[in-house]
Amino acid sequence: MTSQAQTVPEILRRIHSLYLQLDELRGRLMKGPRLAQAHQEQIRQAEKNLELTKKAHTEARMASHAKQLEYEQKLADIQRRKGRLLECDDNREYQLLKDQIAADEMAASVLADEAIELMARVEEMAVKVQEAEAAVAAAKETAARWQEEFARQEPIIRSDMAEVEKELKHLITQLDAMLPYEIKDLYQRTLRSKGSDALAPLRGEFCGGCNQHVPINMRSELICGKPIWCRSCGRLLYIADEGR
Repeated sequence: MTSQAQTVPEILRRIHSLYLQLDELRGRLMKGPRLAQAHQEQIRQAEKNLELTKKAHTEARMASHAKQLEYEQKLADIQRRKGRLLECDDNREYQLLKDQIAADEMAASVLADEAIELMARVEEMAVKVQEAEAAVAAAKETAARWQEEFARQEPIIRSDMAEVEKELKHLITQLDAMLPYEIKDLYQRTLRSKGSDALAPLRGEFCGGCNQHVPINMRSELICGKPIWCRSCGRLLYIADEGR
């Protein structure tokens, strides 16, 4: 029993370590598709922003063009009225035209300011379009880099998983051969159904899985090589290095 009590905890420690490694490797493997999806979403958002920015740029150009035409039309009206000044028959008509010209010149000044503001807006939106195009290119480049990196990592991860699973299978078989028949099936079902969550080290007087206190009688039974499950979290306990 002494030999078994020393050997079974060592095997359980290694099995738990391998299950944790397997969890980490599976997490890395699942990270690939998740990140790829996230990168594609970033590309879609960048392309949507580019589309909206281009639309705003086009609308700004159209508004600027319309304002420029309105300004030019106002200047033409001013010149036409100035030409009519020489044709006036009396002072009243002359003064009326002068007043209209003054009003048109004031309106033209306002239109000129608005046209300048719109031209500045067009230039601003042109810069934003360039920035949005750069953002799309950067998002696509980042996605491509990640795809390339994951394509390099994936076979290595799968190879590591195969090695871990091979050793895990060997250790579980070895453990089966060491356990009494009446508890063998219980061990197997616990390990195969829960993986890394099936096991926890006994650290001093506490379960390493849930940090709950393990009574002294249960600790004594564990040291004697009996299978002990934590009453709080249901994990199969083994003796940690520092708890031996």
